[in-house]
Amino acid sequence: MKKIMLSLILASFAFLANAQIKTVAIKTSAICEMCKETLERDLSFEKGVKSVNLDLETKVLNIAYLDAKTDPNKLRTRVTKVGYHADSLRRDPKAYEKLDPCCKDGAHPEMDHSKHKKKKGDGK
Repeated sequence: MKKIMLSLILASFAFLANAQIKTVAIKTSAICEMCKETLERDLSFEKGVKSVNLDLETKVLNIAYLDAKTDPNKLRTRVTKVGYHADSLRRDPKAYEKLDPCCKDGAHPEMDHSKHKKKKGDGK
């Protein structure tokens, strides 16, 4: 029994050793810092994701991931389920409705986001 378990463990390590870190750039509909925080936080918990960074200027989400654990289509689908467009995929309408007002279409870039973040010790 121990030999079988050891074989399974070694096989799983061999599988992961062959996994490569790849990157994908996904054009999103993100428009503000709140969008950036939401997408980066959510995608960082996606299986196989190693790093996430949203460039707000270009609206491009750059994701490094293990190709043995996920793929670009799964990552695009996850972005839509958070409430944002992902390349040619349309956002999930129910998820979009849950976004903060500043993250929705037509929100003004000069909108005050300070109300969205609570700082420790500020009493709010």
